[in-house]
Amino acid sequence: MAQVRKILIADPDLESVRALSRALRTKGYQVHYAPDGSRALEVAVLRHPDLTLFDEGCRLLEARTFIQILRTNPRTEDIPVVLTTSSFDGDRYRGLRDGYLRKPFNLDEVLSRIEHIFRRNEAAKDLKVEQQEIEGSLSQLSIPDLMQLLGMNRRSGKLSLERGNERGEIHVAEGRPVNAKLGRVEGEKALFRLLAWADGTFTFSPGGSPARPRINRAMDDALLEGMRQSDEVNRLMPGLPPRHTRLMLAPDLDLQQDQHPVTAQVVGLLRQPRALGEVLDLAPATDLEVLSVLSTLIQRGVAKPADADGSDANASELLGAAEVHALRGRILRTKAPAKVATAKIFVCGSGSSAARRVMARVPGLEALSAEPTAVKSGFGTLGRLVLSEVLRLDFCTLPPAEAARPLWRPFSAGAVGALLMDVSEPAVGLAHYLAWEARMPIVVVGADVPAALQGAPAGALGVVDDLGEALRALLVQALNPAPMLPGVPQVQRAIASGA
Repeated sequence: MAQVRKILIADPDLESVRALSRALRTKGYQVHYAPDGSRALEVAVLRHPDLTLFDEGCRLLEARTFIQILRTNPRTEDIPVVLTTSSFDGDRYRGLRDGYLRKPFNLDEVLSRIEHIFRRNEAAKDLKVEQQEIEGSLSQLSIPDLMQLLGMNRRSGKLSLERGNERGEIHVAEGRPVNAKLGRVEGEKALFRLLAWADGTFTFSPGGSPARPRINRAMDDALLEGMRQSDEVNRLMPGLPPRHTRLMLAPDLDLQQDQHPVTAQVVGLLRQPRALGEVLDLAPATDLEVLSVLSTLIQRGVAKPADADGSDANASELLGAAEVHALRGRILRTKAPAKVATAKIFVCGSGSSAARRVMARVPGLEALSAEPTAVKSGFGTLGRLVLSEVLRLDFCTLPPAEAARPLWRPFSAGAVGALLMDVSEPAVGLAHYLAWEARMPIVVVGADVPAALQGAPAGALGVVDDLGEALRALLVQALNPAPMLPGVPQVQRAIASGA
């Protein structure tokens, strides 16, 4: 039989107490009452409630003193105390471990807070078992709560986090955060992003800490700074372009040499047009620092959207909403159901120039790093293009040398097409394999379709030297995989432009 939880209400306002007591008893809680702080302390020691709701109007013993006394007594140190108040003073009660509730009470809010605290305490008990792995939902236990529990129990291990297709992790050692990872971002920057996650799942695995710590903050300091930065980022974002907007430096500007280090980072990245989200990921500084610099640069006219003069296209304009969902359905046809579909686009070319050209000129493409390893090695992922909330494209390279042919089949799985960036023999050889054996459409950028690709099963066409237009043509062809007639430029250009 489940144990009945006991709740102590310390409050001189009898009218509030009666209504709250009825609601708590209806939910199966056992309620104790104290009219002042002195009596509340006596009940807490004798009855050991599972939770105390302490009103700031209590006489004889104020809330902060009541909490301090409980924390110094081994019998009562673990009793959660929620402050109830009609006018909350943020500075006076900053750092309350269990928070506060405003009066007049919203009973749904009160019950939700109580259930949340009990779930958190259950997780805390699990965390005290050194070798036990725990898992759960972030909607029931938030990341800041989890981190606080790990800090209080001086735990070491890895907190693994999942939200849709996103994966993150936070490493703790002796109750301190020492590193965090989210995609290509690491350290404090990743930690502050993860603290803002409100949904998803978590798993804590006890164990040792990483060899090279990248965060040097106490747990409480990290949590407070993370929440502060999150608030400031939310304040800045409405005044900035969307994440996929490509930004560039305004031409003919004489920039001063003695720039702030973060400003120098951002300016250096913008010497090549990049999406705002890409700048955020590549700059080592925190999101707040980078966004603050970007906001200032845009306001002063130093940085501007790359498509402001009509020279660039927005990634979201490549496909309409119906086309996005149709392509997503085609990608997921042979895969397990998922909210977000990710497909590959292959870049075929000889040497690193083809990859660099794609990175610089595909609208909205966010590179893995300032110089992805795939550029030099010719093998791997260059970056990602987010077409919508449900569809993403990863741009990948394969080595075109014949000796690398064994790699082509396993790594071409999941691709919807390929861009042929030059008509050199190795590049055309790779494209021929992708067209005839992997049966994916090919778009030749800035050249006619080579004879080896004409009549390909899923189609091959040539477009002018415009990567936005080439990508649009490739995606349209992926939706309608029928052979294209070679040598008809008018038809090719009409299809490529979506006419």
